[in-house]
Amino acid sequence: MKVSYLQYFFTYETEIPDGIGFALFGFWHLLWLAAIALISILFLYAYAKGTGKKRRIFEYLISFSMIGWIVVRAIYIALIGEDFLYELPLHLCSMAGILCAIHCVTGWKWLGQVLYAICLPGTTLALLFPNWNFYPVVHFITIEGFLFHVGIVMYVIALLYAHKIIPAMRKLWQVILFLVVVVTPVYFFDRHFGVNYMFVNQPSAGSPLEWLESFMGNPGYLAGYALLILLCIFLMDLGYVLVVKRRNRNSIS
Repeated sequence: MKVSYLQYFFTYETEIPDGIGFALFGFWHLLWLAAIALISILFLYAYAKGTGKKRRIFEYLISFSMIGWIVVRAIYIALIGEDFLYELPLHLCSMAGILCAIHCVTGWKWLGQVLYAICLPGTTLALLFPNWNFYPVVHFITIEGFLFHVGIVMYVIALLYAHKIIPAMRKLWQVILFLVVVVTPVYFFDRHFGVNYMFVNQPSAGSPLEWLESFMGNPGYLAGYALLILLCIFLMDLGYVLVVKRRNRNSIS
């Protein structure tokens, strides 16, 4: 990494020169993943050791820190004079940060299903295939992107550990209904304004959606996209059920 890259620390994507971003699964990406993995382990260790009251404080801190990141990013966009049309919290991960805060306050069980089955895998994929990698490895958006997304992962895993989120196969319909209610207006919003929230206009660069588009075309890849989401929801809940059954079997033996 060249020190001169720091001159672009607050430069928005429209002014970022080509070729100064970081490669997917390159050294700097893997270093970021290792760093946030360490942060997650330390946080979850502290959460697991905490009492009910301390855990509650951790939950509020992590969930509302994501609201804080959204506000800070909005201030950043306002100060540099960029168009908010491309910065609305309409991506799934942006919504997930807000949903974590809502869940923290309300404890709604259906929302816990959504956070586990959709937001957790979606956020994990975003960390593995970040669509902000055209920014330098040390940049405001890079830092915000990684810390925001790992906050969602930590929140959901912590509440799974505390059994405040309990996935259930019989509640899959709640997650599917949520997607239908949310994705439908986002799709029409994207089509009207020519934006790409939730990647329903075109795949995220370097993501598995590009592979789907390569042989299914556009908008054909959306059918594969929907099937992947449904499969993900099913496998996430099935995985939880199998883990719980194995744990119960081991505890009995």
